[in-house]
Parts: sequence; structure tokens; C-alpha cells
Amino acid sequence: MLRIILPLLFFFSLFPMYSQEDCNYKIQYELDDDNFILTHEQLAEFMVGKDQNVFIYFSLMKEGPVKSLVLQVSLNAVEMPPIMCFDKTSRIIFQLEDKSYASLAYLGETICGRQSEPENQLKNSIVEAAFFLDEENLNRLKSSPIETMRITTMKTNFDIVFQEVISNKAIEEPIYPKEYFLKYLDCIE
Repeated sequence: MLRIILPLLFFFSLFPMYSQEDCNYKIQYELDDDNFILTHEQLAEFMVGKDQNVFIYFSLMKEGPVKSLVLQVSLNAVEMPPIMCFDKTSRIIFQLEDKSYASLAYLGETICGRQSEPENQLKNSIVEAAFFLDEENLNRLKSSPIETMRITTMKTNFDIVFQEVISNKAIEEPIYPKEYFLKYLDCIE
């Protein structure tokens, strides 16, 4: 009997370590009532074109009781790409595979991205912004894979259709963008 129980105890003692590893925290600070958690960026979508490339990354953040999705958009192009700006009217709206919607409001002050023009490389415009995850939208995002996303900035909207899987030789493990919230929302609970 002891031969069965000891291996089981060992296995279950390792289980939390594996799920913690799945969360892939960039910052994890928790003391009494003060806590801050930020997951590493995960590639959510990309579009590679002749003159322009777009890369979209997600990470999750929790500061005290406030939970948010951190969106990073990187535009690389031959000509200087536009600067993306967010203000109190900005949102991210996800359409889920079950045909429901989750709408996340922008958190923070008005911000604009930054541009760079490195020599002998593509010009770059990058922006990072946090969007509020309230309980209603958290529950929706936990219940169904995502299908599309609309990013509403100060000047325009960007519509994204997510791929089923992102996989190539440069990526160690396949990425399943549509399942991002299903897999990672527990990391900020």
C-alpha cells in the first residue's frame, strides 16, 4: 500500500509546479494585501506582408483586485508605420466561437506608441496598453475560444481573425491563439 501512496504523493506534489510553469510569470509579487502578477508575452497573431509585418502579443496582469489584458502591437514596415493611440474610448472586443462577445475597456491615461527608425532595418511602431477584465467578461472568455478581435484606437479600428495554430521551425511549441484565455486566465485568479 505504501508503494502506491508514496509515488502518488510525489506526483501530486509536482502537479502545482507544472501548472505554475504553464503560467510563465514575468513578475510575481505577493505580500498580504499587496500583489502584482504579470505573465510573459505570448504571440497571439501575426501578419507578414511584402512591405509590412504586424505582431500582436497578449499578457495578463493583476494588480491588487484589478485584472487586465496587456496588448502589445508591433508594426514593422518599409515606410514609417502609423502610431497607435489609446484613450478612454478605446476598447478590445472579442467575438467568441459560441457567438457571444467580450468587450474590454482601456485602462489608463491617453497614450500613444513609439516609433523607431533603425539603420538598414524596417521602421517600427510599437504600443502597449492594458484593458480591464471585469468578472462578466472573464466568465465569457473562460467559456469559449476566441474567434476575432476588434482593436478600437483613437483614430481607427483594426480587425483580427485568429489562426487555429501558429507553428513553424522558429517556434518550439505550437501556439493556439484561440485558446489563450481558456489556458491562461487561471494564472491571474
